[in-house]
Amino acid sequence: MSDGQGYGGAGGQGGGYGYGYGAPPPQNPYAQPVPQNPYAQPVAPPHPYAAPQPYAAPQPYAAQPPYPEAQFAPPSAQAAPLAQPAPPAPGAAFPGPAPRRGRLAVLLQFLLQWIYAPLWILGLVLLFAVLLLADYSGSGPSSDGWLKVNRTFLPPRRLRAELTGRPEDWERYLTPILRRRIEAAEAAHAAGGGEVQADLGREVSVGLAVRLYRGLGADGVVRLAERHGWQGSLSGTDAEQVRLVRRFPAPAGLNAPSPQDPPAAAGTPWGPQPTRPALLLPFVFLLQILYVPVYGLLTFWVSRPEPDYWERWGARWTVGPRAFRAEFTDSPAAWDRHIRRILARDTARKDGSNGPPTGPGGTRLRRIRVNRATYRGAGAHQALRIAAEQGWTLDPAYTPDPANSLRLCRHEQA
Repeated sequence: MSDGQGYGGAGGQGGGYGYGYGAPPPQNPYAQPVPQNPYAQPVAPPHPYAAPQPYAAPQPYAAQPPYPEAQFAPPSAQAAPLAQPAPPAPGAAFPGPAPRRGRLAVLLQFLLQWIYAPLWILGLVLLFAVLLLADYSGSGPSSDGWLKVNRTFLPPRRLRAELTGRPEDWERYLTPILRRRIEAAEAAHAAGGGEVQADLGREVSVGLAVRLYRGLGADGVVRLAERHGWQGSLSGTDAEQVRLVRRFPAPAGLNAPSPQDPPAAAGTPWGPQPTRPALLLPFVFLLQILYVPVYGLLTFWVSRPEPDYWERWGARWTVGPRAFRAEFTDSPAAWDRHIRRILARDTARKDGSNGPPTGPGGTRLRRIRVNRATYRGAGAHQALRIAAEQGWTLDPAYTPDPANSLRLCRHEQA
């Protein structure tokens, strides 16, 4: 009984067991644990002191009371300040995958395309023949518009992607298409294409319709394009298409002679080039009446990666009425007159397609292009000298290519 009294209420009032195993105070964590005390839990909750974090404590800790009072807060209140928002995923600003199409509609389109595709092509051939017989001189429909029957044609890879809806199948279908589009756009830049920017760099772009990446999403297309050095552009990108761009810097330096330099020697890139024999020119002039329309018909259906393909090869295999006399006589005075006539024609042309926004002083930078056929017998340097008399200089946004054409610019009043 003495032992029981020693550990009971009488013992709890004695001096020897006042704060021992008799009646412990509520603050003692060893005799009567508080449920919120982390030391009484089997697994300690996340806490800066119990499990140090690799980053600095968030701001909410600074507003908390001192630690002796905060250590008994509920575990949820301790873990809340540690949660950090996840960083935005790359391409999160672009739309995700589009809604899947019905499998029945996809199968019907795949089966019926073998019937309506040949009829479509036959109708286009008949329409083209009618336009030729009617001597139609207006601008025809774009070859990248309703003339492209492949817009509604389902290849086997796309059929599988439409039926499964898996992103990996869509990526397998889109990857070769995206690579071809990018290669064509970069070839167009190498040939002088692209929009000139304020820093004289040029930007090329590629557009993809949603039918090509429906199950992958625009954000997935952007991730694929980034492997090739391209980025997605929010301008022009919506739920039905995605626009990819790449900016190329301006040429570091223009390796070209000055208009004040001595004339370039014949046979050099900037000097006069050999002209065709005078007896051959009449036959070239007559034969081009036949093969130029054939060439135009072929290029109407087949898109070349070089946007200046005709400018490059037309100067070699054709001769215009204005250049006929200059090349037939091969007279320096005739070539100079021909160059001035072409410069006057291009200067008077108010198409506005090459004019950037108005610059300081109410001027804008006008850009023109002079083809090789204009200065073949005189040389690119002589054409540059004549153009400099009218205020034209080499365009610093393009690498000089005297063997094919000259790109000139000058400031004009808007």
